Amino acid sequence: MISPASRLSPADPNFAIEVIQSCLTSAIQCGASDVHIQPRLESWEISFRIDGVLQPVESFPRSDESDPVARLMALAGMPSYRMGVPQEGPLRWRSGGTNRNDAGDPNTSDHEMRLGIFPTVHGNRAAIRIMEERESVRQLDELGLDAGTLDRLQTICDARDGWLLVAGPAGSGKTTTLYACLSHIAGGEFRRSVLSIEDPIESVIDSISQSQLQSSSGLTLASAMRAAVRQDAEVLLVSEIRDVETAEAVLAASMTGHLCFSSIHAGTIGGTLRRLVQMNLPTFAIQSGLRGVLCQRLLRRRCDVCDSAPKATKDCPRCHGTGYAGRVPISQIVDLNDPQCGPAVFDALAKQLPASDLDRILEDAGIDSLRCQAERLIEEGVTDREEVFRVLGRTS
Repeated sequence: MISPASRLSPADPNFAIEVIQSCLTSAIQCGASDVHIQPRLESWEISFRIDGVLQPVESFPRSDESDPVARLMALAGMPSYRMGVPQEGPLRWRSGGTNRNDAGDPNTSDHEMRLGIFPTVHGNRAAIRIMEERESVRQLDELGLDAGTLDRLQTICDARDGWLLVAGPAGSGKTTTLYACLSHIAGGEFRRSVLSIEDPIESVIDSISQSQLQSSSGLTLASAMRAAVRQDAEVLLVSEIRDVETAEAVLAASMTGHLCFSSIHAGTIGGTLRRLVQMNLPTFAIQSGLRGVLCQRLLRRRCDVCDSAPKATKDCPRCHGTGYAGRVPISQIVDLNDPQCGPAVFDALAKQLPASDLDRILEDAGIDSLRCQAERLIEEGVTDREEVFRVLGRTS
């Protein structure tokens, strides 16, 4: 997918320029979400994250005359003298042209990226997040959720107060779901003021007000949240619950007439609720403010182009030899205002029962576990057991 080495020697000063040009162009064409450029003792290794999985792409010999990461830092306007500390910043890339003076070229397009630099024993490594384009922000009915989950999620989005937590590990689609919720609200029949506090902003939605924390400002998510409440906003998003202070600020807002959204790194709904208790949030306050919890994962779909072949091939135009193309969500949602399971969940929480007991209450209420949903997708041929093991691990 990347082939500058055939044109230039690594000792050529322009080699780094060619590497970055080919690398980012190929990543966009492949639909990669992230690009990793890592220095080794005698080589550079390039990997793309496609459908949530990091795929090795290419390796080039190292040379003192060319440094691809230094080239990226120059494009992002990062100071080269700060070579021994992590750095992070935005990067705008123009694909389809020369990336210089081609702004009027109709064949070019701008892509927003975020560049992270981290020092290693062999030099700086780079991680590039390719942001989704504005028009690619999905609506709720485009997330691929089942009808029951979609109905509960829409009910929560149409509420006037409360707090929805979207749980899952990194790369499980939490931000995509949160953006779809905000887009649904912003495009609703009744206009509401929507304000987000993010670190970083991953996609721009023109119909809402989005704010990105600046490291130089000294603002935290919690302090920004408390200030946002005074902006007459009816709907608030805090991108992630990272600490007790942020959780307290969001919970307080949810109990004072605001509809709040945020994400949290947790494996199950029961685990999410136990995490809130471990943050010393009172159970009665959680019951008053928390409206719902959505836990989700993304499973890769089997490639329908080469699925009939005995083995995926590198020439497959759809899956690039991985055997998978695209992803399908599995999700579990609880509306804690539901009289069927809400009281039972909070009663178990007050009794300090473990997360496994909380999850069992949801299953007894007819809410399928992620594992059950994954098994159905295996039976339907949408995915396979290896992919379910990668995402959910072994059956406990």
